[in-house]
Amino acid sequence: MRDALTNWLKKKYVSDDGTQEKNRSRTATGLLEAWVSIAGNVVLFAVKFAVGMAVASISIIADAFHTLSDVLSSVVVLFGFKLGSKGPDSKHPYGHGRVESIATLIIAILLILTGFEFAKSSIERFINPIQVGGGWWVAAVMGVSALLKEWMARFALTLGQDIDSSTLKADAWHHRSDAIASFLVAVGNLAAVKGIYWIDPVLGLGVSVLIVYTGWNLARSSGDILIGTQPPPEVVNNICRNARKVGGVLEVHGIKVHDYGCHREVSLHVEVDKELDLLTAHNVAHNVERQLEGTFKAKVIVHIDPLGKDEHR
Repeated sequence: MRDALTNWLKKKYVSDDGTQEKNRSRTATGLLEAWVSIAGNVVLFAVKFAVGMAVASISIIADAFHTLSDVLSSVVVLFGFKLGSKGPDSKHPYGHGRVESIATLIIAILLILTGFEFAKSSIERFINPIQVGGGWWVAAVMGVSALLKEWMARFALTLGQDIDSSTLKADAWHHRSDAIASFLVAVGNLAAVKGIYWIDPVLGLGVSVLIVYTGWNLARSSGDILIGTQPPPEVVNNICRNARKVGGVLEVHGIKVHDYGCHREVSLHVEVDKELDLLTAHNVAHNVERQLEGTFKAKVIVHIDPLGKDEHR
């Protein structure tokens, strides 16, 4: 369910009254998530970095820069939605929507590099441990940070689901990984002030692994979209089910989904009775296109395969 703040932000900055075109509304939603993320992460980075320096905790400093990487990724999201909102032109007949996927890939690379850098720092701290300060007040700061990051994750996920954006959904998991990291850092700091110094660099290494893992998943998902991948079975089955609702359709096969961010194209083969005249077969194809376009908000292209009713599988 949406929280009140999410509802208020969307109502204020994204029009739902039907006066905006779909692409403009999608862009406004993406920009809203990016600006909220940038503002929240700048504040959290400053707080975490100050606390980490004050108590000499590598895991807190690592977590602070993880949050800073969220700022950089949100800037990438910002430019990704700005450029991705450009319409088709002579060189890009399907628009620029895949810029969003390029933005996601850049985010992934930044995350992976950050993760490896802090893994190196954590290993060095494990070999040469130093005393850290803090205590309950540091744990409280990190706990509040975790709660705020979890809210940002849910905010991004809600907006990502609203516009079916893999970039915003990925950014949501980016926020959530930071929330988990903040919680682990709070635990590590409490252990360190009790004299168990090895826990701080070990958890710092754990945060680094989490960063790299998140980056890898983002890189893989964005790469699939850029290269082109078959949609999940549930999507294919849903397309088949809706196409079969149209009168005259015997069977459906050869489904392909092409994702261009703010624009999606679906192509499929529809089997019809070979005794149908050309105009009727054309109308069947048109009705299938209209049915699927209304359901999936995509451009649909139907190829008719004439078969005898005893041939249909």
